[in-house]
Formats: sequence, structure tokens, C-alpha cells
Amino acid sequence: MRSRAVALVIAMAAVGLLATTGSAAAGQGETVCTWGGTPAAPTGVATFSPGITNTPSTGPIQFTATGVLAGSGCTGKLTYTGYFEPGHTCALNTAFHAKVTGLPRVVRVEGQPGVAGTALALLYDADGNVVGSEQAQFLTTFANESDPGYLSCSTPQGLTEAFWSDTVELFASR
Repeated sequence: MRSRAVALVIAMAAVGLLATTGSAAAGQGETVCTWGGTPAAPTGVATFSPGITNTPSTGPIQFTATGVLAGSGCTGKLTYTGYFEPGHTCALNTAFHAKVTGLPRVVRVEGQPGVAGTALALLYDADGNVVGSEQAQFLTTFANESDPGYLSCSTPQGLTEAFWSDTVELFASR
């Protein structure tokens, strides 16, 4: 249980650091958006199939993450449709790959492995150029408030749905 508390502290620190970094960059021509609400009021919805458990997955985990964009110049609904590589758990993320719809210039996202909810993801255009980044925050709340999602990680079904929020940064066009 102590390792989960340590992971939570690390994750919260990483999210705070990235939020601060993104805000400073916004003055240099970048666009910083919220996606799926805020940490205090997450509205993004992610679904996982099969569910994510505490045991490393033996195959890919399909996911969809969708939510409303907000902020200066950020409107509409952004959706990722993709998969996590085998070995994914509730505590440790493997790399992920997804198609992106709803964000101009962006066609795909590649996420790095790391502690759950802290790994940076890079956004790519159709030519394979990195045009932005995003940092999900899955550590706020879950689809069923009376049964926090992390408890589902210990069940055979696993975590199949979660609410989250995110910060998306689009780099200035060149």
C-alpha cells in the first residue's frame, strides 16, 4: 500500500510541474488547452478493454479517451482511439499509440511508459512532426464515485472506465 502512496505523490508532483511548464510556454506562441475538464472537475471519459488490473496485461489494452477542449483557441471534442502495449497495469503504464480526431494539425499520439498518469505523450501531424504534447491526469476521480477506480484494479474485470482531465500543448506553427 505504501508503494501506491509514493506513486500517487510522484504522479501529483509530475502533473503540477507539467502544468507550470505549460503555462510558461503559452506566452511564447504555444497554445495550452484543457481537455476533459480540470483536476478539480474532470469530465473526460476513458474506457479500457479488457480492463486494467494490477497484473501486467498479456496483450494490448484497447482504449478510447474523449473530452471537450477548452481554453484560448481550443474548442470542440477531442478523441483518442488506440491501445496500450502488453504489460500495462494500474500502477505502471506501457507505451500507447492512438489515432487523434478533433484537434487541428494532430493525427496521432504516442505515449511513453511510466508511473500511471504521469507519462508524457507526444502529438504528431500527418508528416510525422511533433506538434505538441499532452499530460493526462487520471488520479482525480472515477466513473463510479462510490467505488473508486483503483479498487477495480484488484478485480478480475479490472478498471474499465474512468473520468480524467488533461493539459494539451500545441507548439507554434513553423
